[in-house]
Amino acid sequence: MCDMPWGRRWLGVAGALVLACGLAGCAHSVSVRPEAVRSLEGNLAALAPTVSAAEAQRVAACAWEASQQLAEEYGAVRPPVFHNLLVNLRLKRRGLCYHWAEDLAARLRELELATLDLHWGIARAGRWREHNSVVVTARGQPFQEGLVLDSWRHSGELHWARVAADRYPWVEADWNP
Repeated sequence: MCDMPWGRRWLGVAGALVLACGLAGCAHSVSVRPEAVRSLEGNLAALAPTVSAAEAQRVAACAWEASQQLAEEYGAVRPPVFHNLLVNLRLKRRGLCYHWAEDLAARLRELELATLDLHWGIARAGRWREHNSVVVTARGQPFQEGLVLDSWRHSGELHWARVAADRYPWVEADWNP
């Protein structure tokens, strides 16, 4: 393998990883944990006193359920960067971070929210480590005070954090950048 050009060597390694993953059964199923849904619900309701408790509950349940369904639809494998490799090699159809964000946002929009707003968050735009996610704020609240809802980060197990406290340098972007 030492005589192979770098690109062919990399593809050989990638192929071996794909085969190993397929044999090891890396695809997984995520189950909804009621305590996590309740925790997210509480975090959403705490965004502002104007947030409807019922709406926070619907968003939390929908986000968890959608993340789980997307993991199954995408045949998500861990770690997510490996899944990205499979998508980029055209061995998987969807599952890049912006796919997760688009599909999660589409399901959340169906809720026709009255006290919460949805935003597109992007970190490191245009760079190889770019990351996209959905950000939820109280109606009219600044983007930086919102909660990031990130289905990609844990391959379908929903992660959330305050925009300002998350490890990604989030900025607001237009939908479907």
